[in-house]
Amino acid sequence: MNNLTTTSKSRAARMGRAAALALALLGTSVLTGMTSNAFAQADEQAVSGGEMTIIAGSDIKSWDPAITSGTFPGGPMDQLDSVYGFLVYVDLEGKVQGGMAESLTSDDAKVWTLKLRPNVKFTDGNPYDAEAVVYNWKRAANPDTLAPAQPFVSSWIDGVKIIDPLTIEITLPTPNRNFGSTVAQSAPFVASPAALEAAGSDKAAIKPVGAGPFLLESWDQGISLSFKRNPDYWDQPRPYLDTLKFAIIPETNSRISTVVQGGAQMMAGYPYQFGANAEAPGVTTHEIPIPGLYRAYFNQVAGSFTDHRAREAFYHAVDPARLMQAYTQVDGYVTPTNYFTEASPYYQTEYTLPTYDPDKAQELFNELAADGKPFKMKLVTYSNSDLKRLASYLQQVLSAYENVEVELELVDQAMLKPQCQTQVNFDLCVDGGVLVANGAEPIISNLLKTGGVDNWGQYSSEAMDGYLNAANATMDQAQVKVAYLDVQKVVAEDLPLYIFGSETRYLLLRDNTGGIVPSNGGILQKQYLYVCEDACAAK
Repeated sequence: MNNLTTTSKSRAARMGRAAALALALLGTSVLTGMTSNAFAQADEQAVSGGEMTIIAGSDIKSWDPAITSGTFPGGPMDQLDSVYGFLVYVDLEGKVQGGMAESLTSDDAKVWTLKLRPNVKFTDGNPYDAEAVVYNWKRAANPDTLAPAQPFVSSWIDGVKIIDPLTIEITLPTPNRNFGSTVAQSAPFVASPAALEAAGSDKAAIKPVGAGPFLLESWDQGISLSFKRNPDYWDQPRPYLDTLKFAIIPETNSRISTVVQGGAQMMAGYPYQFGANAEAPGVTTHEIPIPGLYRAYFNQVAGSFTDHRAREAFYHAVDPARLMQAYTQVDGYVTPTNYFTEASPYYQTEYTLPTYDPDKAQELFNELAADGKPFKMKLVTYSNSDLKRLASYLQQVLSAYENVEVELELVDQAMLKPQCQTQVNFDLCVDGGVLVANGAEPIISNLLKTGGVDNWGQYSSEAMDGYLNAANATMDQAQVKVAYLDVQKVVAEDLPLYIFGSETRYLLLRDNTGGIVPSNGGILQKQYLYVCEDACAAK
């Protein structure tokens, strides 16, 4: 992996580009027109026809449009988007753009107006109209649907009013400047109500009937999915591809070799994983410049980490730079000092996380033991090679301290979320990759707010909830910055989770890949994708 020294040397340059983007990334969520040059550039060399295969790490569980998870390329939302299309989505400039809808706007962050496109129909012939959208929202708000966005949607569903077949007005109980971006990432999909009604309560019986760019052609569960072009898609001549496929390949090295050998067009990952494969003939990489955090969850309802001293001791006990080196086998990662990195306009130096201090760590471990609370930790993470290295390093480092006991449990990727999020059966849970956020919300609230869908450790703080609400309740950027300063103060005091690195995602892809338009946390707008006759992928 010698060529990865280039990665560490270029990290500063990449972060510079990310910093320039972040000024917009964390700003407004009011939709503007489709002004980004990305769309024009995506269409410049567009070629109609052909097929493309994208590698996914795991399969979709059902075609329920309300069951959303992950905002990364190749994830389950990519498959849902292929059929349903995003109602609205967040672009790389942090703006909410029209997808299946035409616009989502607000003047005061409290009353929002969704305008739909005329003459759009589901593939069963039914109209994609206000009634269909509201039907899907009411369904997501129903606790029986088990939608991750249920708390979010149910908080405003009573304020929904249909003005006409193409117009919906949403009056929120309190102003929320991030309403548009939260819809884009948490409740973006609309299925044909007729198809949902036909399935009843059986999620497995739901047929994927949408109005998006593709139609499901075949699904070999756990193996692959194949879609064909929707000839009636609203935005002709898109989609450009005749066929879009997803290959389910859980193991990272197998995904990489499949792209290198030409068995797939692309996969999502990080340069440290690609190694010399990034220089293989016909292969290139593409950065998705949306910063994200490497993080681990402290169980804050049971076990050692319910004591603040244990969380502080953990921070002091482990050198995050060496941890990242063990994880990625690459030097040069800068350790975040709080939730917002230097690429963010909300970055500050006043409130910082505890730093590596082994003497202080041992002192705290001794205190806990003296109080009858010896530090015991069950570390749960994936069983892939990268996270095995990380877990082994943590066990080795922590076991060198007195009054410390560490147990490792490595699970299949599909089992991590049920064990950590649902069962809360861990002391420290490490989820692979970075949690990418196109803007502060909704990711920061999902992570840190009481009941947040990504708050696997079940951290709860009235102060944190209040500051996050304050940041959401105003369009005044100065007030937002003050609220996020308070958020970072509480992060430094409470240590709600373990933050140990930051990174941006990359695509490893064949160099004849065109039409790369990322959205949300990196999900590609698949209607723009095409295969060039020659090399055309931009690095």
